[in-house]
Amino acid sequence: HFAATPGLSKCERCSAGSYQNASGAAECLRCKPGSLCPRGASLELPAACEPGTYANATDDGGLPDCFDCPAGSSCGGGAAPPAECSPGFVAATPGLAKCERCEPGTTSGAGSASCSECAAGTYTANTGQGECTRCPHPLSSGRAGVTCTVCQKDYYLLESADPADIFNSPAEYCKICPLNAVCPDNTTLSSLVIPRGFWRASLSSAVLTECGSFGGDADASETRCAGSEPVVGEGSRRRRMAAAGSEYCASDFTGPECRLCVADKHHLVDGDTCRLCLPLGPVVGRIAGMVLCVLVACGIAAWAYSKKGWRKKPGYLGRILRLADRAVVYYAGMGFTPKLKILLGFYQVCIVLTTTYSARLPIEYTSWTDKLAETVSLDWSAFLLPPQCVPYQSRLLAVTITPASLIALLLLTGIGLRIHRRRLRARAPRSASQKRSETGNSGEEVSVVTTISVAITAMNEDESDESKVSASAIPWYVEAALGLLDFLPAALILIFCFVTSVSASIFRAWSCQAYTISPPGESLKEVEYMRQDASVECGTDEHKPITTLATGFIVVWPIGSLVLYTSLLAACYKPLQAK
Repeated sequence: HFAATPGLSKCERCSAGSYQNASGAAECLRCKPGSLCPRGASLELPAACEPGTYANATDDGGLPDCFDCPAGSSCGGGAAPPAECSPGFVAATPGLAKCERCEPGTTSGAGSASCSECAAGTYTANTGQGECTRCPHPLSSGRAGVTCTVCQKDYYLLESADPADIFNSPAEYCKICPLNAVCPDNTTLSSLVIPRGFWRASLSSAVLTECGSFGGDADASETRCAGSEPVVGEGSRRRRMAAAGSEYCASDFTGPECRLCVADKHHLVDGDTCRLCLPLGPVVGRIAGMVLCVLVACGIAAWAYSKKGWRKKPGYLGRILRLADRAVVYYAGMGFTPKLKILLGFYQVCIVLTTTYSARLPIEYTSWTDKLAETVSLDWSAFLLPPQCVPYQSRLLAVTITPASLIALLLLTGIGLRIHRRRLRARAPRSASQKRSETGNSGEEVSVVTTISVAITAMNEDESDESKVSASAIPWYVEAALGLLDFLPAALILIFCFVTSVSASIFRAWSCQAYTISPPGESLKEVEYMRQDASVECGTDEHKPITTLATGFIVVWPIGSLVLYTSLLAACYKPLQAK
């Protein structure tokens, strides 16, 4: 009660919404919002709002108004004001009596109406966590992670395992990204991003191989080996891969280092182009034409050089022959033959060190020897008989038999020339001394020693003196032997020129490039392909016939040439020792 003015006979009651708890008061006190103050109240009574609501105002009748609790807060009812939800708890809708916990993988701040997902690289394992925890190094997670089971950037997951094991032993499962590979978050061994210009033999291998140029420029390897990087402008998930078994290759290529053509009867040209193989007929025609041209050119040159009288003729022909005579004299006087043999032998050995014997030489050396090898290499099989067009067995046969056939043809030419001269001498008129010699010997058999002596004499005589020897004095088989001896020096030169390159082609049957296919930490497993024919896997049934054929040719070329030169040296040992 209160008395607002003096002289009142009695005190008045406080109106609803106000109260007075003191005696002798001249006015009433206004109730706080949400309090219960009926007419004549002497105390503020607590509001009786339901859970999920709160009293926010008091009306003129003294009764409080109960409002729904706002989102992000909870209201226990009665006179309690709204309470903000704690971190990790939310009230998604108005009128909630208590806040709800955020699910694992999410969190919230104070007074939040919704839970937010944890960012990549963080996680919440339990409900109601007020903040996301950073993953231990080198683990990571996706958005809304409840644990860390993937590897972070620059690391890859070696093998799948129980998430708890990965979380407890991250260093055992997450490994540093392999050299030249790209490892974004959540990379596994099978999903390594392979950049352009690189290739790997298996999805379980962590060894990347830089693709070779194979006769092309620096961009040829990137054209063939497309890698697995996303293609710009065609969606980040699209990868430049062909069908299974041709991973990391552009659509037209396959095989190790993407050096084989997908299309049948096509072969690699300039390191990045597939070209249709020529039919076998034109290839054989090319080989025959080249051999014929070489033989004709050499024959014409030898025939022209043998014409002594042509040197006195005016014009270019006489000058060329006289210049050739001076060059021969200068060549013989300077002793160039052994020097050229040493130089040729050194060159032929060095150019096959990297391709045949896998030896690594300094770049300062290989930079110029490779260019020289491309210009004057004696291995013509790759040009006329490219891989994928002709099986390596056929190429090996061509490489080994063609030089041998050329040498045999040269020796047969010598025999033919000798037999031809013998026939010419038989048709020529004979002198009286020759007739008497034949008459004296008609009744007795010519001894082998006499025949050989006559043959040696005939071999050492020039053409004019040789005509004096009767054709019947030298048997045809001795003439054949003399023909072999005539062209034997040239044949030995050809053998010397060809033996190194042909032997290298033979030994390349065992020259294989190895690629790792086993995961890191396991016993090493490799797959090997022939360097000269990448379509042949070494050690398989397809490779065995090649090595068998090569073994036979080892006897013919490397061992045969060694035996030949050793035999000739042994035969000439005494004359050389006498000098």
